[in-house]
Amino acid sequence: IFPRPRGITDPDVVLALNDREIAIEQRACTLAEEAIKRGDSWVQDFGDPPEPRDAYETWFEGVTTGAAYFDRWEIDTPVTVLDDAPLSHERETQSSRVRDVVQRVRELAMVESALSMQSYELANSDLYEPPTPDFGLAP
Repeated sequence: IFPRPRGITDPDVVLALNDREIAIEQRACTLAEEAIKRGDSWVQDFGDPPEPRDAYETWFEGVTTGAAYFDRWEIDTPVTVLDDAPLSHERETQSSRVRDVVQRVRELAMVESALSMQSYELANSDLYEPPTPDFGLAP
């Protein structure tokens, strides 16, 4: 949710920005893990955690984004990330980014769910007639 400054050439500043980015990400991950364990209501904005490992990682990144937003704005007991309260320009921009992440994570969950529902093995009882070795082309 925080845009990274561009065009920085001073190596010390780049190193400091990298350190800050890592610290923010680690804190957001920790806060997200705690919110999931506690069952915080706002986590449900992102939908249920998906089963496939790669989809879970994407879902968790979304929850981490929400945690970073709440931490940034010192919101201790959030109910939802989809709040429409009047905000400053900076907060509105970040809130909009979080809502976009919620939408992408939900769409991913729907796709994963649809894919898992579509895949099944064909059983012999699913065949209407037995297969023929000549594919029905014999004279």
